[in-house]
Amino acid sequence: MKVFAHRGYSSKYPEATWVAYEKAVEVNADGFECDVRLSKDGQVVCFHDRTLKRIGNLNKPVSKLTAAQLRQYVQAISLEELLELAITEKKNLLIETKHPVLTGGQIETEVLEIVKKRSKLIEESGIEVTLMSFSFLAVWRMKRHYRDVIKVIKYPWAFFIKNSKNFAISIEALKKHPGIIKRSAGKRIYVWTVNEAEDLKWLKKRDVYGVITDRPKRARNILFR
Repeated sequence: MKVFAHRGYSSKYPEATWVAYEKAVEVNADGFECDVRLSKDGQVVCFHDRTLKRIGNLNKPVSKLTAAQLRQYVQAISLEELLELAITEKKNLLIETKHPVLTGGQIETEVLEIVKKRSKLIEESGIEVTLMSFSFLAVWRMKRHYRDVIKVIKYPWAFFIKNSKNFAISIEALKKHPGIIKRSAGKRIYVWTVNEAEDLKWLKKRDVYGVITDRPKRARNILFR
């Protein structure tokens, strides 16, 4: 079972920042997870929310700020920077494109271009870069040009209409309907966001591929001891 640091080691350090991902390396996370959006100047930045209100106490949309401003306000890093770190440290990377956004599928286009430009380095490092989204259309767009794409599922019914073989599902949905695991034999299941010891112990006995967690150190201690 792989442990993916959700926005880095985000239970202890500012989420989706350079330090959060570096600290995830220190506790031996197998990979990183990030959410990506487009800044005002068209840069792909690692940021989850639509606005800076929760993280930066600033009620401004990410799309209305430049990458430099986002770096100043919330220490935001670019996807290119995170991918370089993943290649250097040999960490797998899950990249989630956020929707809905006014720019539509442009985020997928930019993400695919960034990954494509570094495809040789990715291959040489031996890491896996997986693209994902809650959006059915986003998954469809990415699958046309990239092999490793998964659908993110929040509710159990979405399992039956997903448009990818492998998928990411919430721990709440999976615990309510554990039969999904049996139905998905031979497929990769990623489970998010798994922070509680009870949930980690429950997953330890199940056949899932990856755990996405804010607490990578706790996850490794429970899953591998």
